[in-house]
Amino acid sequence: MKYALILAAIIVAALILLFVFYSQPKAQGTPSMPIAQAVIELNMSPEKFATVNQVDLKRGVNRQPAGLDFYSVEWPSTPGGQVFLEHGPYSFAFPNTLRVTGTYDRASPRKGLFIFDISGGMTSQSDIYHDEARLRFLEFLAMLKQKGWQRFIGLGDPRLTAHQALQYALLKKPGRSIPTNVLYSLPIDAEIDLNTWMQIEDNDWRMYAGDAIMKIGFRRDTSRLDLDKPSDYFFTYEIYNRQQLIMNQLSSEERKQAAQIWPERKLELEEKRLQKEALLELQGYHIDKSYVDPVLELE
Repeated sequence: MKYALILAAIIVAALILLFVFYSQPKAQGTPSMPIAQAVIELNMSPEKFATVNQVDLKRGVNRQPAGLDFYSVEWPSTPGGQVFLEHGPYSFAFPNTLRVTGTYDRASPRKGLFIFDISGGMTSQSDIYHDEARLRFLEFLAMLKQKGWQRFIGLGDPRLTAHQALQYALLKKPGRSIPTNVLYSLPIDAEIDLNTWMQIEDNDWRMYAGDAIMKIGFRRDTSRLDLDKPSDYFFTYEIYNRQQLIMNQLSSEERKQAAQIWPERKLELEEKRLQKEALLELQGYHIDKSYVDPVLELE
């Protein structure tokens, strides 16, 4: 009898708790938290970057003895963040970003943050199927093209049409894992099927809009290449202006005399391109003479 009374008391207490729980007014469903966003603009001042993006000046700035400072914003992998590039009609948001870093040269304060490096994925989750990564990335490229971003071909590289440019960029010699023309930029408007997508490892895409140059690359988990299973993709973006593109063609010593050296170097690169194109035409390639280089003059 005693045990029956204890059991009954427990049951009654449980029923009371259930009644209290279900009789409480339920909180209305709230929308998901807005994605944390950082705003960047080429050559913006470090002070503006720090203020706009609420950078922790103790943890978010890496000051190097060599004279370079790196200003960063980063987010945890879930849910990640979003970087918005302010660039007039060419502005856009990078998807699912994890980190953005701006480079500042203390010896050249007028340049402000003159290089931005961004990294992240195509989704907020680390795992993604190969074909989904491909489709999402191609949608991203299509958006950039619609915004007015144009393919950039290295100054010394041949001007090939999209389909042939893709073939040329991924060409490998027998027994070699790295493409022969690995430094040749992939066209932003080429049709890339899943088989071709899986061949892309070390190449990147380069494009320009206004004064900005952008390079995009990715790495996938090479231990998970099964098309029927998800893998991990990590995308990287680098943005700089045309003046920095010119500097990239010169050695550190040559940069000290860039005004004298650059015009001759530019002519050398143009001649190098013409020589490559002449050889490729003999092999059946078609040269895209409608391609226009961005104007590259030292300021």
